[in-house]
Amino acid sequence: METKKNMKLAMMLILSAATMSSLGQLAWKFGADATSRGSAYLLYFVGFVLAGLGMVLLMVAFRFGEVSILQPMMSIGFAMSILFGALFLNEPITMTKIFGTFFIIAGSALLGYEGGKADE
Repeated sequence: METKKNMKLAMMLILSAATMSSLGQLAWKFGADATSRGSAYLLYFVGFVLAGLGMVLLMVAFRFGEVSILQPMMSIGFAMSILFGALFLNEPITMTKIFGTFFIIAGSALLGYEGGKADE
């Protein structure tokens, strides 16, 4: 029971890590497109902080779960990047991106299911 609880915590930490990493990359993109040097540096700094927090959460998650399940779940960040790109950068979501995102989410869900099942 305790191991299953730890795996759920690890999965929540991985999802948080993927979100932080994606938001950090979004900040870097805004920094690259900034018109003033000061705002660009600020956005780069924010991006580094968010990406750094994502890596810290990743390391903490490894303490509570299996690397073989958790590391592939970080790929959910790719799906978040597509969503953030569409929401904040007006990037198109194509059928190829939809199919790719579906496979990423399906793979992460299967890994999550496997992680919960292994502890029973």
